[in-house]
Amino acid sequence: MLTSSSQTHTPTPTTAPGPAIIAQSLHFRFGSQMVLRDVSLEVFPGEVLAIVGESGSGKSTLLNLLYGNLQPCQGSVHAIGNAGLQPLASLSQQTLRQLQRSRWGYVCQNPRDALRMAISASGNIIERPMAMGLRHYATLRQEARHWLEKVEIDPARLDDLPGTFSGGMLQRLQIARTLISQPALLYLDEPTSGLDVSVQAALLDLLRKLVSNEQMAVLLVTHDLAVARLLAQRIAVMRRGEIIEAGLADQVLDDPRHPYTQLLVSSVLPA
Repeated sequence: MLTSSSQTHTPTPTTAPGPAIIAQSLHFRFGSQMVLRDVSLEVFPGEVLAIVGESGSGKSTLLNLLYGNLQPCQGSVHAIGNAGLQPLASLSQQTLRQLQRSRWGYVCQNPRDALRMAISASGNIIERPMAMGLRHYATLRQEARHWLEKVEIDPARLDDLPGTFSGGMLQRLQIARTLISQPALLYLDEPTSGLDVSVQAALLDLLRKLVSNEQMAVLLVTHDLAVARLLAQRIAVMRRGEIIEAGLADQVLDDPRHPYTQLLVSSVLPA
């Protein structure tokens, strides 16, 4: 949980010409179990949509559908690509992977799942631009230094292995690795989980600035309503595979309408 002073911040929505991602009537099942039911949403550039709910509500499954790692059994996802909004179902695996390495970014809950621990911080950061075809080593190294500074890591750590970094530094390194390609669409999966309060607050402040400056559309999955309040303009509350309430962050958290949302807010947020 963040401190109560951090919880009072509500980001200012940004007017955008059109959505960066649209999901329509998504359904998904594992075997005979229906995991998602009729989920629809859209996110615009410069905006953060937080998807909140208890464990098992379907948040991570939804994020994987929106990222293209899973295919819905019904419904569609259109996401920003090289030719505007594109239906994910029509993309080849090669095109999908190219978009995931360039136009989209994904920040994992555990940064060790995304980082290569046996290579330097700079080596991790420059992997995405190298995958996009950039090869000038001096330029890449300068960009790595620039991004370390942007995520508030001492550039003198450029050649250090990630294993020498703290948990908060590893998450910031993962963010630098992800954002160096300037993705239009960013997926955040519990990005502050396991971090202490002060590190959470610093990381979220950094993310808020980067989202605003880079005008990214962001999908944030979190169980922490304080994190959602600090970072998101809008919130969608999930329960048993369905979105049961959605709206502006302050509206949902300060005046929840659904009984489940009321219970969720009252049990997590202080009065």
